[in-house]
Order: sequence, then C-alpha cells, then structure tokens
Amino acid sequence: MRIGIVGCADIALKRFLPAAATVEGVESVAVAEEYAPERLKAFQESFGLEGMTDYRALIRREDLDAVYVPQPPALHCRWAREALLAGKHVLVEKPSGVTAAETRELVGLAREKGLALHENYMFQYHSQIRRIREILDSGEIGEARLYRAAFGFPMRAKNDFRYAAALGGGALLDAGGYTVKLASLLLGETVRVDAARLSGLSEFEVDMYGSAQLSNADGAVCQVSFGMDCAYQCKLEIWGSKGMLTADRIFTAPADFTPMLEVVVGGEKKSIQLEADNHFARSIEMFLAETRDDGLREKMYAEMIRQAELVEEIRRLAAAGEGRT
Repeated sequence: MRIGIVGCADIALKRFLPAAATVEGVESVAVAEEYAPERLKAFQESFGLEGMTDYRALIRREDLDAVYVPQPPALHCRWAREALLAGKHVLVEKPSGVTAAETRELVGLAREKGLALHENYMFQYHSQIRRIREILDSGEIGEARLYRAAFGFPMRAKNDFRYAAALGGGALLDAGGYTVKLASLLLGETVRVDAARLSGLSEFEVDMYGSAQLSNADGAVCQVSFGMDCAYQCKLEIWGSKGMLTADRIFTAPADFTPMLEVVVGGEKKSIQLEADNHFARSIEMFLAETRDDGLREKMYAEMIRQAELVEEIRRLAAAGEGRT
C-alpha cells in the first residue's frame, strides 16, 4: 500500500512515518505541504519522501493507493472527501469530522466506493487494552461497578489549533474524544450519554475542559473527564466488586514505553509490567487489513458513526444543561 500524506503535521513526522516504516506492506511515498516549505524540507530530509506543494495533485496521483490526513480537525472531512472521491483509501486523524453529519457523509462515500476509511484512535490497538480485558474476564477484580477515564494536559502555545474554533478546536474534540472512545470500547454497542458538562475560559473561544457520564443497557457506567488547561492525566480506573485496576498511560503510551497495571484486591496491591507496543503501527496494520476486508471496513464505519454521535450528544446535553435519569 503506497501512501501519500496531506500536510506536514507534527504527528505525521514524529509518529506516523516512524510507525509506518515498521509495517510490512506499507510504503510512505510522498508528502504535500501548501503553507510551510521549511516543514516540507524536513519531511524530505528525514524520510526521503517526494515533496509536493499541492494537496489535490498528491491526492490524484495514480501511483498512490491511500492518503493519510493529519490536518486540523476542521479540515479532516474536506481532504478525506477529496481522497475518497479520487478512489483512495483514507487514514484520517481523529476526529474524522467536527460534526456527526460530516462523519456520516464520509462513511457513506467510503461505503459507496468500497474504500477503507480509518479513524486513527490508535490507543485502542495497544496490547495493554487486550490485557485489561483479560483481567476483567478472569473475574480477578469481580464485576465492574464503575469505569473512570481521564485525559488532559497543561496549556500549550496559544496559537495551537486546539484553541481555534475555526480549526475544530476544543477539549471535547481533542482530549475528550479519547475518553469517549474508551468508554464506547468498554460499554459496547448500547453505550449512551447520560449527562455532560463543558466549560471554557474567558480568553478562549472553545471549550477547555469537561466531563460526561456514559452507560449501557446493562447499567454499567463510565465517567469521563478531559481538559486542555490542567495537570496531566492519562488514566483508566476500573472499580470492581472485589478490587480495583488502574492504568496510568492508557491513551498515549510511546512505542518504547512499558505500561504498568496496578491491581488491588483485598487490600493487596499487585503491579503487572506489560510489554512495550507501538499502537500507531498497530493502527496502520488495521487500516491495511481494512483495505482488504469488507467486514473490517463495516466495523470501522459503525464505530466511527457511533463515536461522532456520542460526541455530538455530549455537546448537546452540555449546551442544554441537561442530563438523563
């Protein structure tokens, strides 16, 4: 699979390209950048890619099978749409769209053309997720009574796209999306939003922190919290009928990081050292598999729409000051 990159984003340079280089059957061929020629040069020098200065020209190249879209969120739908119309499989950074309507449009187009459309919530493919599921299934901490997921980080530079409404900024679409995705993985297809709150700061035009409660048809509950102006957190806590499980780098474990799970049962604490894993590479592998498997494509389509609708419902409930009982 020969891939072209639409835009010289940091995540493409620091995460995507190193990960893609480790995936058999994938070749990064070219990158296009229309606004920052110095960044284009860095991509060419670091990875030997062919450089271009026109996004559409890259997308229309007949020697490319797929396109990676690492643009700010407000541009994801635009360039993913262009790529799908050009007959390319698309790996798009999260969120796939800033509204559920955008995501549904992209999914409909991908399905019509028989193309893979992969939303890059890569943490879900890390082996630590599988190990956590194994512990839950074993009954070691009993039945799960409550899930808590938190992801947030200190203030970044004020010109960061995350703080610009026109670029699809805001804590919910950024850090919040991770926590909602994890809640959906844990609660399953019947997941719903019960209550939500989003808060801002006077000098910013986007939501800066927030929280929500989600549940499923079986009554399981996941509380999520997220922010872009707070002390760093990247944690999953599971409160069971017999014990607790905690994972401290659930969303952003680097490729060389060895995660640690902490399990407490009957007052006895046990630390479980896990193996390092490159969840970005695992996500690219899944994308490659989806280009060849109709069933995997349909699964991703459904997950993308569910994610977009959950995020939109959080925004709606927060704006209305509502919750469900």
